[in-house]
Amino acid sequence: MEEDKISKEIIESDNNSSNYCHTIKPIHREVVHKICSGQVVLSLAIAVKELVENSIDAGATRIDIHLIEYGSELIEVSDNGTGVLRKDFEALTLKHYTSKIREFSDLANIGTLGFRGEALSSLCALSDLVVITKHSTADLATKISYDKHGNIVSEDATARETGTTVRLQKLFSTLPVRRKDFLKNLKREFNKMCQLLYAYCLASKGIKFTCTNVTNKGSKNTIVATEGHKTVRENIINLFGAKQISTLIDVELAHPDKDILNDYGINTELNETLPFNFEFLISSVIHGSGRSSTDRQFYFINARPCEPSKIMKLVNEIYKQFNVAQYPFVFLDIISKSCLVDVNITPDKRQVFFENEKLLLAVLKASLLNAFKSFPSTYKIQNLDVSNMIASEKRSDRGIKRSISEGVVKRGSILETFKKRSKTEGNVTNVISPIKLDISREDAAEVEDDANKRLSMLIDIAYKLSPELHSENVTDSKNTSSFEDKVGDIDIHLDQPSRSRNLKKSIYLNISLDDIKKNRNNMKNNEDIRIRFRSEIKPECNKSAEDELQKQISKSDFAKMDIIGQFNLGFIITKLNNDLFIVDQHASDEKYNFEQLQRSTVIDSQVLVNPKPLELTAGNESLLIENIETFRKNGFSFKIDSSAPCTRKVALTALPVSKNFVFGKDDIEEMLHIIQDSSQTVCRPSRIKAMFASRACRKSVMIGKHLSKSDMRRLIDHMGGIEQPWNCPHGRPTMRHLINLDLIEK
Repeated sequence: MEEDKISKEIIESDNNSSNYCHTIKPIHREVVHKICSGQVVLSLAIAVKELVENSIDAGATRIDIHLIEYGSELIEVSDNGTGVLRKDFEALTLKHYTSKIREFSDLANIGTLGFRGEALSSLCALSDLVVITKHSTADLATKISYDKHGNIVSEDATARETGTTVRLQKLFSTLPVRRKDFLKNLKREFNKMCQLLYAYCLASKGIKFTCTNVTNKGSKNTIVATEGHKTVRENIINLFGAKQISTLIDVELAHPDKDILNDYGINTELNETLPFNFEFLISSVIHGSGRSSTDRQFYFINARPCEPSKIMKLVNEIYKQFNVAQYPFVFLDIISKSCLVDVNITPDKRQVFFENEKLLLAVLKASLLNAFKSFPSTYKIQNLDVSNMIASEKRSDRGIKRSISEGVVKRGSILETFKKRSKTEGNVTNVISPIKLDISREDAAEVEDDANKRLSMLIDIAYKLSPELHSENVTDSKNTSSFEDKVGDIDIHLDQPSRSRNLKKSIYLNISLDDIKKNRNNMKNNEDIRIRFRSEIKPECNKSAEDELQKQISKSDFAKMDIIGQFNLGFIITKLNNDLFIVDQHASDEKYNFEQLQRSTVIDSQVLVNPKPLELTAGNESLLIENIETFRKNGFSFKIDSSAPCTRKVALTALPVSKNFVFGKDDIEEMLHIIQDSSQTVCRPSRIKAMFASRACRKSVMIGKHLSKSDMRRLIDHMGGIEQPWNCPHGRPTMRHLINLDLIEK
């Protein structure tokens, strides 16, 4: 009854709205303001982005971002820019008021990140906004409070240095649905904000960024802390550590050849000067230099963060040609005239159009191929001076001098010497540093001939050292000749037909064409006699037909299933209403045991002799400290030094212990990635999941074991009590629908 009442109210409201909309009238200005504001500021990341861009445009060299409860309670952005003049206080939050452009033609030479005059006006409509500002010509700072329409509510004198602070409280408080969704996905929205903030930290040279977050529990974490360096490389080290910069290479601009130009439909010859340039850093294609996801890819146009989809796709596709298993770190800043780029596409200005897009793609492709071309044929060689090792081997023979030809060299002796040598490399002075060997195509034929000669030599040596044909210390040349004679007696003939092809069997059937036709008619007459459908084939019956052809069950249905019996000592047949299901007894019990291990197991750990410092970003460091109990449950222990500088507070003190798996920093980074992207109650790295899956498999009911009815009942009830009963830990389905008994004609 309640549903009918609600549906009637909806229909009546729709009818009223349709009658009201028959007359065309202008939308009220306040309504327009609310509608447009929700389109300009879509998320926490966009809100912080607009405030940071205002600070950069104001010439700030220090930008501080302060959040309370990940931005849901308070967002505060402070800078040391020029500040706002008193005469501009009223216009500061009005729609389409700006100091950056006057005419539409000014967009062709735009030099600022913002230009529409929409950000502060929209933020007024979506939150409680307060501005504290002091211009360089003013004696005192002023605290200004604004209402939802951008009008000044109060002005109070206060103290602060030259610059501006903008405070936003209760973001999206005027949009209940969006506010609810924002709070539901708060951690995910916060991580998106951090990712966008990283982009500004990398591209903004000479600007010092700090970002802190205070939770409701009172703990304060530093998310970002940069030093305001003048180069991109220094900013990368500041954000992601020295290890990240060691895996990157510079991509120099290269002119595309005719083949690449033809691929993009460019027929004209290129001039020496291109209408653009770029600063391009990317991960080396050597395996281990890339990343497992695209979380560190940053694209810019004239230092403006953007998302050029075609360029992003091209960069990843070319990188995948050389390193299939990983994604690259990317920093690409395209420098071009403003008149050749259109950034006025979307409200957040993240999408851009290029006038010479095809040419830009061709140049990027040629530049990447040129940067990666030498890697497949480049090898690191460890050159060691082995003369001293050979001399020491001779000296260890207790005074007996023997030449190499007098006896057989013990296999593995030199290899063992090299192994021992590598362990004490740091104490040896005659180790030559690694060099790169670049094999060009011109030398390929010569290298191949030399390889063939060396291969024949290795075959001779391998034969002489063979224990099957020789004694342990004596080399007999006669055996060599006899072996060669035996080999010479073997004749090999290629391309001869196999004898088995001629051994074909023929079976003759006494049947005529009339018999085939008769059987075909009988099959048509007997068609559809076993299965029938209740739904009719009519457009209005489509929904009932779809329901008949698919079944959806919930976890509560497992308790309602009747046990029919066991099939083939491996499967349980169950009945729910008139539907029969087949359940894999091993897979279902394995998933139950796996989830029990996931939920309750605390991994044993091995304490390290010396704590190992972790090079984490400021954001990951604060995330680890906040979720340290989750890591301890997985066997990781850390030493936290709160007085240490940001990114150096955490040191690893213990690792999980397992016979089959070795754990390290990769597992910590994987867990941080899982915590960032999901709100799962149980967080386990993939190696621990694999370990649990193996344990669960061994302790579960096996195929071939006879089960009593009570055992089968227990397994089916367990499926209703776990989170994901539909697949086993290895991905196999736990159950399948067999048939609906109503479809079988009795």
